[in-house]
Amino acid sequence: MAVAVVVIVSATLGCDSGGTTTPTLALSPTAAVPVPFSNDGRVALVDQDVVCVTNSYEVRVRCVGRDGSVIGVFGREGEGPGEFESTPKLLRGPAGTVGTVSVNRFSIFTPGGDLIDETTLPVSYLQLAASAFGTTILGQHFGSGADLTPIELDVTSGAVVWERQEIDDIAETECGGVALGVASPTGGWTFPACQRELVFLADRDAPTATVIRSPTYREEFPNERDIAYIEANNRRYAFRTDVESYRATPKRNHLRVASLAYDDQGRLWVATERDRALFSYFDLYVGAEYVGSVRIRDRILGYDLNGSTLAALVERAPDADGIAWRAVDWYDIGGLDLGLR
Repeated sequence: MAVAVVVIVSATLGCDSGGTTTPTLALSPTAAVPVPFSNDGRVALVDQDVVCVTNSYEVRVRCVGRDGSVIGVFGREGEGPGEFESTPKLLRGPAGTVGTVSVNRFSIFTPGGDLIDETTLPVSYLQLAASAFGTTILGQHFGSGADLTPIELDVTSGAVVWERQEIDDIAETECGGVALGVASPTGGWTFPACQRELVFLADRDAPTATVIRSPTYREEFPNERDIAYIEANNRRYAFRTDVESYRATPKRNHLRVASLAYDDQGRLWVATERDRALFSYFDLYVGAEYVGSVRIRDRILGYDLNGSTLAALVERAPDADGIAWRAVDWYDIGGLDLGLR
């Protein structure tokens, strides 16, 4: 099915972009499949028709088809082969496989749940920096204290292929640091930072980076769905957020976890905190240049890009009983020409 796109607004940007006009485009989903409740928003789009998500309450992975079929449900809490010590992070692998990272163990499964291989990693709680793996995994960990450390690990042995210390020193940001980022397809690394910045490292070993402010960022305070999420977490976890302080603090531009991803065209997608009540928005960049935005329905929790497909894990609007159901919406982005020459 061809991509469903309509221009809903033309945004005239300020001085950061020279006053250029860029579009915001609305996408219509081509398929939708319900998925279980979870405290995790990770998604792995294994191929154009199969997506995997986690169920944190059962510490399992669920893979479903675009048509709603259940391909596989696998894993459980434990330390044995094919088990997870914590809710696993997901990424796409070669030949239709799915990778999981739980504490310090990397496992490879078929979407049906067959365990193919497992490797012990030299770091714990690796945060993924790419949505797919080949012979290596790209990620980030907190080495000494709170120091963010990008790293590349060999899939077979777990050996460190590359690592970079003191990443906070690459750029002067408003808050003095960067958040979890992604590896770019050209060998660099891109990080969100502070409330509204992006930090582009053209080469992962470059001494300095380029910092830009999001041209779409406008001061926006948490809505009722944002606050309900914080209140639910306060009931669930020992670490609690002061709700009134959160309510009075402007939201940052990017999602707090896994907000950045590159598509097969080399465009950077940034999932934003904008709205996230009835709609959610992505900002798209080519290099460090903002080229436009995309709007999808409902409240985005996570997403993955694979070829001409966007899979968005979303929370529906609460029903009459106050239940906000989860689903994966499929979007065809094959005809999305933002930023393409």
